[in-house]
Amino acid sequence: MVNVDLIRNVVLCGHGGAGKTTIADNFLMMTGAVDGKHSVDEGSSICDFDPEEKKHKYSIEASATNFNYNDLHFNVIDTPGYPDFIGQVAGAMQAVENALIVINAHSGIQSNTRRVFTMAGEHALARMIVINKMDDENVDFPKLVEAIQNSFGTQCVPFLLPNGTGPKFTNVYPVLELEETPVDCPLNAKEIHDHLIEAIVEVDDTAMERYFEGHVPEKEEVHELLIKAARAGTVVPIVCCSAKTGVGLKEILDAIKLCGMSPADMPRTFGNNGDATEFKPDPNGNLIAQVFRTRVDPFVQKLSFIRIFNGQLKRDDSVHASSARKNLKMGALLHVQGEH
Repeated sequence: MVNVDLIRNVVLCGHGGAGKTTIADNFLMMTGAVDGKHSVDEGSSICDFDPEEKKHKYSIEASATNFNYNDLHFNVIDTPGYPDFIGQVAGAMQAVENALIVINAHSGIQSNTRRVFTMAGEHALARMIVINKMDDENVDFPKLVEAIQNSFGTQCVPFLLPNGTGPKFTNVYPVLELEETPVDCPLNAKEIHDHLIEAIVEVDDTAMERYFEGHVPEKEEVHELLIKAARAGTVVPIVCCSAKTGVGLKEILDAIKLCGMSPADMPRTFGNNGDATEFKPDPNGNLIAQVFRTRVDPFVQKLSFIRIFNGQLKRDDSVHASSARKNLKMGALLHVQGEH
């Protein structure tokens, strides 16, 4: 049984064409969760497995995947980016604690970018903005950061900086580790670093007061406050990558480990209206779970995707469902990797 503190449940969301599915596929390949090479363009994506998805080269349904990285277990749900399928995104957000909002570096902020950013905030998810396709030509990273802050607020702060754009994009710099600006960095790293620290300490009145009195917090304190700030939404990290080349993907997973929420970090309530009570996940407690998605599979008929918030679920268990007249008997329980 996996320790809930070591789980990160993540939804990939954003406008169509931002590269969410390619990011998911590359996470799986990079961590060794799947064998071989998988590509949306070649019709071999792990996430876009439906014939219509392969034909049109965009996602129609949410797709569940999972992998292990750096002592953590990641459950990642890749979602469609076009407004017609927004229901798939809404369902996925009920099952996670973290949202990666992906932006196409060339196209910038689009209608669904705004929509999913707001939705993730309404679900109290820890948000992270991912600028993908940094290897495209004519990408203006400083202008993108400015547009993000103008649209979503100054709590959106660069967390990873690129060493360039287009073919020059071969590396990213973690802002918290920078003491001076690299010669190939398009932004003043010292200013970004100071802005990030200020945004982090603002989540704690005592830390903020000490900071403005000249006390620079130690590394451990910064990390503790960063987790608190990201969970409170007072810091929304901006990271960058190229899903196709893989640059920045490892560092994004490191960032999620550093400031993402585990299931134990997000307050949940069970019950309706005045009867609702808050609980923390306990594998030995009563079962609390939710079906967040259902799909009809031509081989195994109806599949229900279940997020377990509390307790355990086993085959042949008899469980109460709020929408059923009698208890339901569980059939086979499956771990899902795309269509497998």
